[in-house]
Amino acid sequence: MRRMTFIVSVLVLLSLACSLGGFLGQDEVITEETEAPVSEQRCGDGVCDGPENLKNCPEDCQEDVVVVQEPQEENPVEEEQAEPEEPEPVESEQTGTSIGVVYAEVDLDRTPGSGNCGIDPWYDPSCTMGVRIWWDMHLKAVAITPVLIIPDGEQRWVITNHSDVTGKYGLNLDDVLETKAEYTQFSIDPTATNPECAATMQAPNFDFQVMGTREAGLTELILSANPTEYTQGACMEAGFDWETNFLLYGWAAALSGDPLDLSFEMNDTFRTQPGYYSFEIETDTNPSPENRDHVRALLEFWCASDIVENVRSPIACPWEN
Repeated sequence: MRRMTFIVSVLVLLSLACSLGGFLGQDEVITEETEAPVSEQRCGDGVCDGPENLKNCPEDCQEDVVVVQEPQEENPVEEEQAEPEEPEPVESEQTGTSIGVVYAEVDLDRTPGSGNCGIDPWYDPSCTMGVRIWWDMHLKAVAITPVLIIPDGEQRWVITNHSDVTGKYGLNLDDVLETKAEYTQFSIDPTATNPECAATMQAPNFDFQVMGTREAGLTELILSANPTEYTQGACMEAGFDWETNFLLYGWAAALSGDPLDLSFEMNDTFRTQPGYYSFEIETDTNPSPENRDHVRALLEFWCASDIVENVRSPIACPWEN
């Protein structure tokens, strides 16, 4: 009887399993997660897409739409920026080179008398007991030279007669005008203060070079010269032989205010006509202890097309055009 009951129970369970299997379907799997509905691109399909929005399809679009941005790298690599190229330097062109003239005069008259040994650069190392007799002296010199006016960038020119520069442009300025620098007067007279003394002076020609620039309305001329006086004589049969540069010191003091600086700056107020600039000054210098050298200095500069000795025919300078 018990055996029959067990067989009936097994048959009942098999029947229920078959019934449930047919209800669920053989391929379906029951899980806790629910798959997202597939969009049919119409309102009511459970998906907010296409032209649907909260206004025209509230059934599908009740929740806020979350826009997901693509992740960005934590340390993005910045594109390297090309460094700006430096402009190439502007080189002077030979075709833009022109010619000018620098002319200078200097006169020195010394008042004789007793004084001290002077200060540098007039100081006399042979002066004894701090007392010196300064003799009457008259010196004069002139210098003239052609120069090249070379363009050197934007509104800048180099002005020079240095042969190492002019040669680079294939020019010999001596063919244009020979440079001259010479004393036209030189004398010394000790008799006003020392009648027992006699002296003679020699003053040969000297070198004269120019290196300058024109820029921002200013012409700066740096002169290089070596005028030298040689004096020989005797006082009561005691001979002497001196080498001095009194003209040079007075010349520099007049142009720049410094007896060791032979340079000068010339602006457009010194232009008396197109292409022609002139400056003249008088000053007293050589404190020993009072100034005893009276100096007059003249400096002229002009631009030229053709240069004829002792003839000034200026034309407009390049910076005036």
